[in-house]
Formats: sequence, structure tokens, C-alpha cells
Amino acid sequence: MTDHFEEDSYQSSGTANILSREVVRLLFSYLFRYRRFLFAAMALLVFIAGARLLVPYISGYVIDHFLIKKGQSFTRARLTEWPAAPPELEKLLKRGTVLDDTTVFILSRDLSPIAPKAAGAGVWTLIESPAVSGGAAEKIEECVKAGTVLRYGDNRFLFSDAALDRFSGAEMAGLRQADWLRVAWYVLIVIGLFLVQFVASYLQIIALMKLSQYAMRDLRLDLYRHCLSLELSFFDKNPVGRLVNRITNDIETLNEMFSSVAVAVFQDLMIMAAIVAVMFFTDLRLALVICASFPLIAVITIVFRDRVRSAYRAIRTKIAHLNAFLNENITGIRITQVFGREARQFARFHAINHDVYQANIKQLMVYAVFRPLIDFFRWAAVAGVIFLGAQMIAHASLSFGVIVMFLAYIANLFEPLGDLAEKFDIMQSANAAGEKILSLFRANAAREIDSKESSEAFRPRRLCGEIRFHNVWCAYAPDEWVLKNVSFSVPARGTLAIVGETGSGKSTLINLLARLYPWQKGRITVDGVDAAEIPYPVLRSNMAVVMQEMFLFSRTVRENIVLGAPYDAARWDDIIRITHVDRLLARLPKGAEEMVMERGATFSAGERQLCAMARALYADPAILVFDEATSAIDSETEKLIQDALRHLIRGRTSIIIAHRLSTVRSADRIIVLDKGSIAEEGDHATLLARKGLYYNLHKLQFEAV
Repeated sequence: MTDHFEEDSYQSSGTANILSREVVRLLFSYLFRYRRFLFAAMALLVFIAGARLLVPYISGYVIDHFLIKKGQSFTRARLTEWPAAPPELEKLLKRGTVLDDTTVFILSRDLSPIAPKAAGAGVWTLIESPAVSGGAAEKIEECVKAGTVLRYGDNRFLFSDAALDRFSGAEMAGLRQADWLRVAWYVLIVIGLFLVQFVASYLQIIALMKLSQYAMRDLRLDLYRHCLSLELSFFDKNPVGRLVNRITNDIETLNEMFSSVAVAVFQDLMIMAAIVAVMFFTDLRLALVICASFPLIAVITIVFRDRVRSAYRAIRTKIAHLNAFLNENITGIRITQVFGREARQFARFHAINHDVYQANIKQLMVYAVFRPLIDFFRWAAVAGVIFLGAQMIAHASLSFGVIVMFLAYIANLFEPLGDLAEKFDIMQSANAAGEKILSLFRANAAREIDSKESSEAFRPRRLCGEIRFHNVWCAYAPDEWVLKNVSFSVPARGTLAIVGETGSGKSTLINLLARLYPWQKGRITVDGVDAAEIPYPVLRSNMAVVMQEMFLFSRTVRENIVLGAPYDAARWDDIIRITHVDRLLARLPKGAEEMVMERGATFSAGERQLCAMARALYADPAILVFDEATSAIDSETEKLIQDALRHLIRGRTSIIIAHRLSTVRSADRIIVLDKGSIAEEGDHATLLARKGLYYNLHKLQFEAV
């Protein structure tokens, strides 16, 4: 028997990790079916990450090289003052601005690695190709004579801070015109990077949306196909609302995981790693200040992950209970209202709804702690950079541009960490949903629905209908036998009636014949072939069952009866006439095209049974089963149907299960079940003559009390 899949148990940490890995494998098994979209998203990620990494770097570069532009000049004479010129200085000389044959200007930004050795020569501001006019030219000449401005050729000047203070804003704009033009070019480069990031992000979103929708489509199809293959015992033990939640809400949660988190997390990790690498390469001291909080953040993240996993597993379980309760109670709203149980059901819903509320509050409390802590560490890093950076600037060992670059990188570094809380929300919700979906996939399927063996490995397609039960035992629960050592046979095109008290096992016989449930002992054969060896499509296409519970789909009356089979007008007219469905269609405004409300709520029980009988007969089966098919039909309609049945059972094997013995009188053979065993068998007259169980049942129904 199929086991009930458990939703309420909470996993240990180790088990949860294993399930998380299984969920990841499930996700990627569907993702890699459309790997071209995944690879495209990853390729676009390079452009997105590159743009986010370059913009802060360019900002710092522009500040130091074109806005502030402070540094020192070096000559060969100064190099000889040191016993051995540091290798770093030799490299920097090659990167500096050549002022003349013996002098090179090096920016403070580039000098920061060797600041203690390079200090003491004075800090200057380099101005190249100034637009000099009017009083500005005279001020420059005066400063050159005073030594506060050093001239190198006609287009390079070194200004001291004292000299810069003598010029107005308009004059400085003219002096720095060349730098402003370069800044404008870099602004265009930044705008270009943003455009590249925009286009790459747009294309990445399109790729991810297609990836997630294709993957979710396949997962939904596979999960629904698996549900169709499950034994009925599974549905007996699991609420419909819970299963609907698995195929709809839980898969949609995984879809959000696909489209919003999967690549985004990888993108954030890649950007964070690149930022940390650039910071350490640029300035080790500031990088260490920022990274000092990482161990604490790691511990907090681990604790948060465990707490939010438990919180989300509880949320998913409570929501599943809520959906199951709503589905059951809305479906049975008539019973609730007829028996006046509205207040009681509302109280139960209030309790379940409060449990959902409490579970969400616990999750929100975890989130409310995590995000502020990340913000605290972010601003602590900003404060540390400003404090240490100010001291380093004062000692000429750091430039303003580097400070600006680090502050921008802090925002890009801690923003993903803060967003990680929301991503954890989605990831843990998806993990919980994935666990539920996996538990449904683990439920034992009876057999694949679309098995290719159906019509190829078994012939003939049309069965004759000879049925034999050989010492069959069946139990829905261990050691609780519903059928005990049952043996009987029905010849092809014969009629068998099964009677007995409620719970004697009558419907179970039909469930076993259709292989809706498994049997534990014995053997069932159809046309001499073990029923377990006959493919499901072949066996069930040769059977039609009119059950006690008449289910109609929310489609037209015609679609409910034809049920996907090819439409034959002559056959249709014959069947609706024989089953008296034509009387029902005559009163409907649209006739056979009238839409049936959910579960046939607008039809009477007798009308639903008539439609169900017409559906079974339209399938033209080799084996026809009536399971209490006339239990809700009035006496007049029952007589009409019994008359029709005498014509319809010709040419096919028929099994009739009934409480009303008037329905089974004409059967070739009748078996009487008592507590799961065959107590009597024979035709109507023989069983009456024995004056056993059948006789007593007949007496109760037909003799006046």
C-alpha cells in the first residue's frame, strides 16, 4: 500500500541539509534541460558584475587623477638620496607624468604604498594645458616668481595649495579645462557601463524567465503525471487541498527561486569576491578594517539560516493545513449549513489561521533581527574607513579617491549581505516547498501512466472479459483483511451480481479488478492472463465503472459523457435514449452543451447517476461494472434503467453490485459476501431456496414489516 507522506515532522539539521541537497538536485535536473538559457544568464552576469565593479573604481580614479590631482615630483637627484631606490618607486616612475627630462610627477594615490619613504618633498597639484586668460596669467607669473607654482614647458604646472587659493572659481575652471574634458569622457564611459548593465540585466531577466517557466512547466507536468499514477489509497490518506498546494503554490515558490534567487546569489557572491580582491589589492589596511566583521557576520548568517529554515518549514506545514481545511469545508458547505455547524467550523478555522499567523510572526522576528545587524556592521565598516582613512590622508599615505572608492564598495559589499535575508526567505521557502514536492514524488506509483508497453506488448486490444479470482486476500491496513480467500469466476459476456451488507467487501472486489488497489495474496486473471501483467491502459480501457459517488467535471454535459473519446452522433443519440439522459437534456437551455457546475451541484443525484451510466456505456467496454449504480434513483427511473440494462449487458461481461435485490434477479450468478468471504453463491432461485443470508436480505426488502 502507498504510504502517507508526512508533513508535520521537523527534520534535524543533518536531515535538513540532506533534503536541501536533494532539492537542489531536483531544481537543477529541470534547469539543465534548458541549459542554454542558464549559460546565457551566466554569460550576461559577467557584464553586469563588471559594470558594478568598474563604476566605483572609475569614480575613485577620476577624483585622484582629474579632480584633486595631488602628488609629488621626483628627480634623479632625489633618488640618489636613498641607499637603494625601492622597486615600487621604479614602477611608479614609469606610471607618472613626465614633466621634463629629469622630473616625473607621481600622484599621491600611487605613492600610498611607499608613503613614509616618499614623504617630505611637498605636495603639489598638477595642472596640464590650462586655458589662461586675463588676470589668471598674471597670477601664474607672480606665483612662479614666488616659487608656489613650478612651470614645466608651456603646458604643465605644479601648483601648491597656497597658489590655488589665489584663483577664483571661474579662473580655476579655465585652468582645469583639460581635466574637465577628461572627466566628461569618463562620465560617458560610466553612462555606457550603465547602459551595458541595463541591456545585460534585461536579457538576463528574459533568459531566467524562460528558464524558470520552461522548468516549472515540466515539473508541474511530471508531478501531475505522478499523481495520476498513484494508487487510490494514497488519496484516501492525503487531503485534496494539500495535494493541490503541492502542484500550485509550492511549484510557484520554486519558480520564484529559479527566477529571483538562483543566479542572483551566484552573481552577488561573484561581485563580493571581486570587491574584496580589489580592496585588498588597493589598500590592505582599509580592507582589513572592512573584513574584520566578516567572521561575526558568518556566525550570524549560520544561526539565521537554521532559524529561518525551521520557521519556513512550519509556515509551509501550517499553510498546507489551512488549504486542506478550506478545500474540505468549502466542498462540504452544504453539510455545514444543514447541520448548523457554521460557528464550530469558524472556530476551527480561526485556530488554524492563528497558527499560520504565529508561524509567520516567528519568521518575521528572525528577519527583524538579521537585517539590522547587517546594517550595523555596514555602518561600522563605513565609520572605520572614514576614521582610519582620515588619519592616512593626514600622513599622505592615502588619497581621497581611494576613500570614495572604498565607501562605494562597502555599499556594494554589504547590500547583498542585507538582501541575503530576503533571499534566505525565498530559498528556505523554496527548500520547504521542494521537500514537500519530493515527498510527493517519493510516494509509490502504481505504474507509469504513459507506459509504452500499453498497446505494443499486449494483444488483443479488445478483451473478451473472462474474469477469475483465485484465493484473493486484501487489506487496506496490515492484518485487517477486507477480503479473505475469495475465489469466483465470470465467463466472458456473463453477468455476475454481488450482494452483501455494508462493509462486506463488495466495492473492494471491483477496486482490485481495476487495479485501483493492490491485493496481498492470491491471483486475479482476465482472459487467463494475470491482471497484474496487463498494462493499465489496456485493462482500464476495456472496463467502465459506474460508481456509488457520481463525479461530474466542470465541463459540458456532452464532454462529461464522451470524456475525450471520438464523438459519434449516432452512438450518442442511442446512448442518451437508452439511459434516459434525453429527458435531462430536454429541460436544459443549451441541451448537451450546458455547462455542469462543479461536481454536478445543479443536478440531482439521480441525474448525475444517469450521466455517469451514459458515460460508461459510451466507452463501449468489454467489462461493465455497476457499483450501487441505482442506489439514488427513484423507483420509476430504476425500472427504466433495469429495462435498458437487460439490453446493454449483452455482448459484454457485467458485474452488478447492489443493495436492492431487484437489480440482481436476472444475473447469471449471484455471490453473497459476508465479512470479506463468500458465504453463498448461485442464481436468484437457488439462493432463495437455501434460505440463508440472501434469503434474509430478500425477506427484509420485499416482505412487509
